[in-house]
Amino acid sequence: MIFGDLSAYVFIDDQELPEYAVVASSTPTENRITCWIASEEGKKFGVRWMNAAEQSWVIRAVVSVDGVCCTGQTALPGWVGTKERTYLSNDSVTRDFMFSNIQLTDDDSMLDDQNSKDIGQIVLRVETGELRKKQVVKKKHGKSKSHTLHVREGKVHERSKKACAHRVIFAEEVPRQVHYQPGRSASMFKPDDRPTTVFVFNYTRLDILQAMDIAPSTPNNSSKEEANDYGDDIEIIDGPYEPSSLSLPPKDVKPRIQHLEMELQRLRAQLTSISEDQKPSRVKLECGVSRRQKPAIEILDLTKD
Repeated sequence: MIFGDLSAYVFIDDQELPEYAVVASSTPTENRITCWIASEEGKKFGVRWMNAAEQSWVIRAVVSVDGVCCTGQTALPGWVGTKERTYLSNDSVTRDFMFSNIQLTDDDSMLDDQNSKDIGQIVLRVETGELRKKQVVKKKHGKSKSHTLHVREGKVHERSKKACAHRVIFAEEVPRQVHYQPGRSASMFKPDDRPTTVFVFNYTRLDILQAMDIAPSTPNNSSKEEANDYGDDIEIIDGPYEPSSLSLPPKDVKPRIQHLEMELQRLRAQLTSISEDQKPSRVKLECGVSRRQKPAIEILDLTKD
């Protein structure tokens, strides 16, 4: 999806996913663009975003998946390029994003669970502003202590997400390096008054998107064969007729015969209709007059004065 100089998409195996039903809207405080994408169970994915033109302000982008907010990314003024987010992280570990089947329950105590209201959405929020420096607590360089990254991934009430068949889970923890050095200063981002740009990717299975008429149906094999039968090029062969060289497999002959027979019937019906229209019209005779009756001859008497 694209909005101004910013763009973003979700990818699987480094391939951009098709986007369906894209809708954009704007208010004085927010530019929002939404779409649908097809998720795949067991597939890891990421969000990639780009800035196409130099700006005089700082850009801050934050990805959230199913309502779980990830660490933000900051681009300094003048930056043009691409960034991506493929995992949830803290100072100790990372866990990759992954699509999974959603687990449903009929337990009514979970009907109003606020943790499930954002399931089915991948959101990228892009803000503009400036950086202000601040001092941070001293940390040692190297591997940090082992701290697990807990994320709630429980069941969802069956009436909460009727069109949602998938959710995001997080893969196994991977230890990460901590690059903070003693006495290093960090910066704090302060947003300005420019509108926030929000990219919203709603996701579910492809067959559900097709059933909702959001994604186009996948053509089946029979349709492809039929298109091939009637869309073949005609080859003109110069030379004596050889039946063996023009023979076609039986499965290709029958559809052609049926098609030609139907066309022949249509042309015959059209020819009959034209013949009826061209017949000479008959003159209607008055009642009591015979077609074979000879006309009466009147005799004049010329001997009279």
